[in-house]
Amino acid sequence: MAYRNVLIPVLIFLVLAASRWSVQAADAAPRLELQEFTPAAMDEALVNPGTGLYLYGTRSEADVNPNAWYYKLVNIGYFRDDWSVLEPDAEGQYKFEEYFGPIFDLWVKKWHKRVSFRFMSQNMHSQRKYVTPKWVFDKGITGYSHKGIYIPEQIDPPFWDEQYLAIQEKFIADLGKYLDGRPGVEFIDIGGIGQWGEMHLMLWTPEQLQASGYTETKYIGAYRRLIDAYVRAFPHTRIFLNVGDYACINDYAALHGVHFRQDGLNPSGPSAKVGDRFYRPYSRERVICNYELFDNYKDMLKKGWGVGATFKRGLEDPISYFHINLMGWRELANAPDEVKAAVTDAARRIGFRFVLTQLKCNKTLHVSADEKRSSRLLIEHHWKNTGVAPCYDSYALRWSLADAKGKVVAQQLDFPLVPTTRWWQNEEITLNSMFRIPAGVPAGTYRLKVAMVKPEDPAVAVQLAIGGAADGDYDLCEISAAAPEEHANPLFTEDFESGESAWSTSEGMSAKIDADAHAGKHALLVGGAEAGKSWNYAARRGLPLLPASRYRFSCWMKVDSISDPTLPPYVKVGVNDAANKWLTNCNSSKYDVTRLGTWQALSGIVETGATAATGSFAIEKGVLEAKVEAVIHLDDVELELLESP
Repeated sequence: MAYRNVLIPVLIFLVLAASRWSVQAADAAPRLELQEFTPAAMDEALVNPGTGLYLYGTRSEADVNPNAWYYKLVNIGYFRDDWSVLEPDAEGQYKFEEYFGPIFDLWVKKWHKRVSFRFMSQNMHSQRKYVTPKWVFDKGITGYSHKGIYIPEQIDPPFWDEQYLAIQEKFIADLGKYLDGRPGVEFIDIGGIGQWGEMHLMLWTPEQLQASGYTETKYIGAYRRLIDAYVRAFPHTRIFLNVGDYACINDYAALHGVHFRQDGLNPSGPSAKVGDRFYRPYSRERVICNYELFDNYKDMLKKGWGVGATFKRGLEDPISYFHINLMGWRELANAPDEVKAAVTDAARRIGFRFVLTQLKCNKTLHVSADEKRSSRLLIEHHWKNTGVAPCYDSYALRWSLADAKGKVVAQQLDFPLVPTTRWWQNEEITLNSMFRIPAGVPAGTYRLKVAMVKPEDPAVAVQLAIGGAADGDYDLCEISAAAPEEHANPLFTEDFESGESAWSTSEGMSAKIDADAHAGKHALLVGGAEAGKSWNYAARRGLPLLPASRYRFSCWMKVDSISDPTLPPYVKVGVNDAANKWLTNCNSSKYDVTRLGTWQALSGIVETGATAATGSFAIEKGVLEAKVEAVIHLDDVELELLESP
């Protein structure tokens, strides 16, 4: 943690006295007082990008009741249909607008929900003889007869046939031109190979496979070819592959940015044990995972499969999407209690769920009337992902400070040091933010708020498990703003006019007061030839610094001679903690050695961390091993406070 105590001492300022460094003790050393805040737990379901519960889509507005218990929980309509519905009569003669137009009008425009699709080439549940359009076979592709569930015969193509693959690739490309990146499209399934577009050839007899030229190598090659076709056609849309035993196909899909789904979840787990074998390892490699129930509610009752137990088993795996295909929309409105309980629990846990578990920040914000001096709000915040899956997008936090009337007086985006894609399930993430408050904010009482957003797309806002949300911002705590005790600025100066120097030098060098000054009568002269190893020529230690503050430092330097012009000198401020342990260096601009013998202004910025306590000035060369002979004058060293808590 950055701050271990609620009260953090702030060190006494150094002030200029009699043209030399000195410390004047203040009546009372200022202290930074922090307040702790624990947000109230929020148990409601969240609807976030890249996650969700879904159910077979409907084209009837009467099927979905906006006042039903499920309306805010199930946010995606899933349409799984035959290829021949979209391209029934001839190649390239599509019914895209006729098919998709009413769906988008109802689901996206009216209900403000999302939609997803799969178009199959073989579907035993279809009542069509030709799931793959008849014109495909008329082109000379041999069809194979299978019995459907509702009709006596269906004609299916050999998915590994070169001509079939070329036709399917064209369909995929044209479908992508129409659907890819369209607002409201959540994902597309790969559906042009296997029974239902899944890794099944259950109806194919050994004789049919042999006659069609099937080999496992051809089958795997066909899958990889269609994966490539979907990746080309849908660069802006999530693509799902229904995974099974073929690890080489699954891995190829993951390598190309395709995600995993499995349509066989039962109380014992998913088919082919894909949760353990694929979902858990690949979910941390940016592969989104998706389940569908094996059976509907009535069939589950007949088999003695508990709905709660099945959902619980599915949520043991890192899934971001869940097809709750228990029953239709009308039945769902009056679903049994066990269904309502299981669906509601899944909505609370599906995908990622970010909880702010604790926050610390200034109890009092010190605002200044000085137009040049901003203030800083230090925020230590702790997060936990209590969902079952990782987050698959990189979001930013937006901090806001609002006055008593709700007007935002300061706002800042903060990109977490640990990206949201690495907020793993049930691991606490501790972050520190420095919220800059602009000059001119008046004293008063303010509210600190936070939102999680995608800066590249302002329409995308993440719902957080925090109470008190309004327009995407979550109200956290009250902060008082008051004017600080004023101090002279610059806080530190050294002009060497006293004729004394506290600068120490490296071996072989010397430091003394000299009359060759930039201004006034004196400057510091550092000269000689280095005898040992040292990073710098000369240093001035014992500089108190405020934590989490911003300074500007400057000086005038004149280099009369230097033996190695490839190492131009500069000034640095070294920052240490209270135990004098080095934390970081902040460097000034470098002296221009092409203009030797001239006084040049050098300056830099110091950013101190939360544990900073002391610092030191040094004339720096930047390397350890090189030994340099030089004559350097230094004058008018200053340190100015720009921002502080």
